[in-house]
Amino acid sequence: MQAYQEHAFKSKVEKAIARIRTVLDAGRSPQIAEDVGHRYEDKYLLAEFLANTSLASQVNVLESVGLTTKKLNKLTEWGSSRSVTLRLKSEETCTFLREVTREEESKTTHETTFIGGLTRKSKVMTKITEWFWNFEVKWELFAYKGSNLDRTITLMSRTGRTELKTTSEVTPYPKSVVRPSIDYNMTWFLDQIDAEGEMGFSINRNAKECRTPRRNPEVTAALHATAELYVWAEKIRSYFLNTLFKVPQNHGLDLSSLNTDSLFVPIVPLFEDEATRPASLKEAESEETLGGVLPLDFVNPFLEEQKRAIEEKVDELHKVFPEDDKLAPFISQDEAELVLAALHLKDIANAYSNSLDYIEEMIRAQLIAAIGKEVGPVDFTKYMRFHNRKLFKTQYLPKPFAYAIRRPGNSPEGMISIESALADGSLPEFIPTIASSHTPTKPMKFPLDAASEVKFYGKRYLHGWIDNQFSGATGSTLSLVSSARQFSSYILLVGNILSADTFEPKYGIIVKDKDELRIPLDMETIPTPQEFKDAIESLSPEQQRFAKGFRSMQLESTLFGICVIQIKPQLEKLLKLPAESLTKEIALSQHLLKLFMEYQIPSDLLSYDGPDKATSFVPTPASFISASSDALAPVVGPPGTISFKIDTVRKYANNIEAMLTEAKNASIKDAQEVATLGFMSDLSSAPKPVAFKKAESPKKDMRKKRKMKKKSAPSRNTSSLSAGKVSSSVRKPSPAPPKPTPKASPTPTLAPVAASTPTPDVAGVIERAEASNAIVVPGDDDLYDFTAVPALLEAQYDEFDEDNALRPTIISAGSTWAKKSCKSLLSKPASSTLGNEELKSAKNSAFDLLDALTKSGAIAVDHAELHVIVAATHCFDRTLMNTVVQDNVNPIEKVERSSLILASTIHGAPAASLVSAAQLSRVEEYNPKLLSPPTEQSEQN
Repeated sequence: MQAYQEHAFKSKVEKAIARIRTVLDAGRSPQIAEDVGHRYEDKYLLAEFLANTSLASQVNVLESVGLTTKKLNKLTEWGSSRSVTLRLKSEETCTFLREVTREEESKTTHETTFIGGLTRKSKVMTKITEWFWNFEVKWELFAYKGSNLDRTITLMSRTGRTELKTTSEVTPYPKSVVRPSIDYNMTWFLDQIDAEGEMGFSINRNAKECRTPRRNPEVTAALHATAELYVWAEKIRSYFLNTLFKVPQNHGLDLSSLNTDSLFVPIVPLFEDEATRPASLKEAESEETLGGVLPLDFVNPFLEEQKRAIEEKVDELHKVFPEDDKLAPFISQDEAELVLAALHLKDIANAYSNSLDYIEEMIRAQLIAAIGKEVGPVDFTKYMRFHNRKLFKTQYLPKPFAYAIRRPGNSPEGMISIESALADGSLPEFIPTIASSHTPTKPMKFPLDAASEVKFYGKRYLHGWIDNQFSGATGSTLSLVSSARQFSSYILLVGNILSADTFEPKYGIIVKDKDELRIPLDMETIPTPQEFKDAIESLSPEQQRFAKGFRSMQLESTLFGICVIQIKPQLEKLLKLPAESLTKEIALSQHLLKLFMEYQIPSDLLSYDGPDKATSFVPTPASFISASSDALAPVVGPPGTISFKIDTVRKYANNIEAMLTEAKNASIKDAQEVATLGFMSDLSSAPKPVAFKKAESPKKDMRKKRKMKKKSAPSRNTSSLSAGKVSSSVRKPSPAPPKPTPKASPTPTLAPVAASTPTPDVAGVIERAEASNAIVVPGDDDLYDFTAVPALLEAQYDEFDEDNALRPTIISAGSTWAKKSCKSLLSKPASSTLGNEELKSAKNSAFDLLDALTKSGAIAVDHAELHVIVAATHCFDRTLMNTVVQDNVNPIEKVERSSLILASTIHGAPAASLVSAAQLSRVEEYNPKLLSPPTEQSEQN
């Protein structure tokens, strides 16, 4: 059938209304439905009106091809127990009649002139042989019950003949052809006719499957039958016009008269304003008869006009096509009437289908007019953020996923966030997650390498996030953003949760000094619990176990983990320095990280080996006066003070740096000598390289000996430095550390700074931070098992997701990251892309640093945060507007229910306790199952 096109359809309706006014009583003013104020129920009445009018108009058409009232009643009787089929059957034969030979004189005259002036005229005679054939067709339109072809009801049948002439003895058509039958199952059509012979189509508005006046089981069945009727009529039209009518040669008939331009299709979506009806009509007819704004009394005038137009068109065709007689013309009035009926049935089918589509488009237009625009996934995402602020109680409100990386009381080192970039090009926003947190006493761990693992403590968060998808399209894309401030650094790990106490990082990177990382997050949905059950229901036990195994792996993959490890607190713990002692030691901190990352210096060579307890040292103003000058200089306190410990570590670092500088200088000098020797060898006059090797000069031999001697020098200096200078300074600390001995080559040193005030121990800080947290994850206080969350959510989805639309979602980091970084302190940020190789190198660097900071896992990490995100996607099969218009579904209520399912699981509380008082009654009305009182077992949990 033809697709609905608004302009073309409304143009046809306007023409129909103009024609209708000529057959209606004066004072009646029908209008297209959208121009008359009406109720939603009136749309259902209009759909029923259109269907019954369509059925009645089909009866009128079939009557024109032989369906009498008696035959219709018999077919209706058949249809009450068995299926009834309307069939067109056709057989064609082509037989030889005769062979005729004749001579045909040429139209050209040839004149020949002889000597003496005599002339002779002549013409060419052509002998022509022609073969004549009799082409005969027998067709019949009949109905039969079930599969019994012995008992039929014939509507039309005839035999037509025509004589064909060919110039060869080959038959122009096959000798015998039985055309495939053209069938139409008219059972549904007959079911709509009641015992009184009236059309009784109606829509069950209380059925669960009933969505809208256009989307319900009854209308769906009507459209299916109408589509079959359209196909059947098109096949009949095509057979006669494109196949059969092309057989006769020079039939001289006007086939263009076979059209439906003058016919009236009574299927028009009309309403009539009650206020414009004549007063006499209101008094004479009851409200039930008039049908409110629906003009039910228009049906009979419409059908009578259709009948009149059909009869008038048939009379016209009788003047063009010959009557069926003994001569049996090949194309007669019968064929013309059948083709006309087929064309008219196609128009009726198109009008009915397009009128129903018009009702649906009218709903869409009214909805757009109410909102002001056609909304999409982006608008819905924005609305749900607004809606959730009203739905949840204050303590359970979804929170933006944006967390500062800091020690309590200190400025942030940086921030991590998950941003949503909306498809409309607006600025990215933090995604709102349903979050709970706790600080367990038992550590988690992750593998550092095959032989060691790192244990870490700190706060742990569980986040829940609901995405929505309409017809496969979502309104946003996600990115994990990680940034650091100047002179700050931390380690970012991204991966998954493997077990109750194991985190598996897939990526790792050091974020420092105004770096900004943007990591794309990929979303992959897996089937809903019910879809999974339906899919494996008919599988073998072995196949089911295989599928369930993969399902469990997929569910655990939905736990997306982000771990942040602060470097400075761990560096202080490693070097046995008081907490926050490196906060202002910027140069020393960077120097130490350089030694760990670039040179992989063992931490034992840099850590303070004195007593752990540190005392404060407050210098007097006089102590700042240097003995050698009047300038003020920072003074290191006595042994055991914070400043003394820091200065000791600084001296260790300076000594290591001095050793590395000496080694570098020696390497540079060796490289210069090698370059010089290469240049001298090029200037040699020896003709052959062999002669040069055999006759080495004494001077060159002496240079080689000196080179060997210098290469061995750094290793001896290294051992003496590590065993002498470093160890002696630790064993015998002096109240005033001696000044470093000047060397020939300049060695970079770090000046000591004043001591900072120590903060309370880490355990106390964490304890106070936990006490201020209002949301607590249910479960074991020592260790919360994140891997139990997917299975718990699976059970919740299966129980409360009535629409089977909530799909667990796997979040994973993309393989191409964007990075902004500054090469130097004052340089502008430069953008770069991190691919697989760069990410592998970054992970190696991060793990090398972790190896140094934890002594290969021997020291646990105290200052870490773990964020675990579990996501689900509520999937709608249609677009947002079609979900509302065609399915009559409010997606707000559906996604609201999904959010409450997730929130009740994350918080370990009944959904009713999460909803604000102002919204509770509304939510309970549309989601009664979700807000039902909890069972005794759930209350205990």
